[in-house]
Amino acid sequence: MLLAKKDKVEQVLLAEDQAWMESSSDSDQEINANMVFMAQIEKVLSDSEASSSSADEKIM
Repeated sequence: MLLAKKDKVEQVLLAEDQAWMESSSDSDQEINANMVFMAQIEKVLSDSEASSSSADEKIM
């Protein structure tokens, strides 16, 4: 599973390890969950774009 987290400089980090996802407050947990969800959507979209573009190349 792809995970996302913001570092101290507010930069979003992506990883496939859930170890650092623990957080102390409910709002941080909600933000982390939302970032994970958005990262998963972005990955699915990029994967589907890549597979559809390769399918287009095969048809031609």
